[in-house]
Order: sequence, then structure tokens, then C-alpha cells
Amino acid sequence: MTDIRKKVLIVEDEESNYALLQVLLRSWNVELAWAQTGAEAILRCQQHSFDLILMDIKMPEMSGYEAIKRLRALGVETPIIAQTAYARIEDEEKSRELGFDAYISKPINRIKFNKILEQFLT
Repeated sequence: MTDIRKKVLIVEDEESNYALLQVLLRSWNVELAWAQTGAEAILRCQQHSFDLILMDIKMPEMSGYEAIKRLRALGVETPIIAQTAYARIEDEEKSRELGFDAYISKPINRIKFNKILEQFLT
């Protein structure tokens, strides 16, 4: 019997942040894909299905807020976790209103991150 790995799309414009997420996700034995812009994330979601999307809020060209609006309008129902370094209470509320399934602030707390992942990857 083969072990089916979950597919996770990381939408992150900063390579160092992507590398950190790679390390944090290593123990989850997931298959990772990387999109560096919101537009690239939309394209990838049109071409492939993912089990989870981790999306940075503040990106050049198209914010995570705009990207999730477009993804949801296209019918993408994949759970999407917002991640941002600019953490304010209003950001978490706005994220939920726009259709994000969870929210994590940077720097990422490993324990909180793993609890969120447990909800969506198990």
C-alpha cells in the first residue's frame, strides 16, 4: 500500500520564508509546491489540486487578500491559511471575512503552526 502524501502550496515571495516553511513542514511528509506571487498561485490552483495552501498576505503585484478573493471566485475550496508579519487583530478578522480558514503570524510559532496543520492535514 502506498502512502498518499498531502500536497501543500506555499504562496510566499520571500525565499527565506519559503525555506523556513519547508523546514517546519518536513516532519509532515508533504509534497510542496511554491508560488512566489498571487497570480502564480491562481495559475497553479487552476492546473493542480492541493490539500492545503499557506498564503502570505503582503506580496508585490497581488496581495494574499486579492488572491484569495479570486481563488474563491473560481470555486477553489482548498483550506487556505493566511500568514503575515504584520499581525494585528484587524488582520485576523479581515482574513476570516475574506475566506481564509486559519491565520498565523510571523515569526511563526512552531507549536501553534503544528496545531493549525493538524486541523487540515490529518
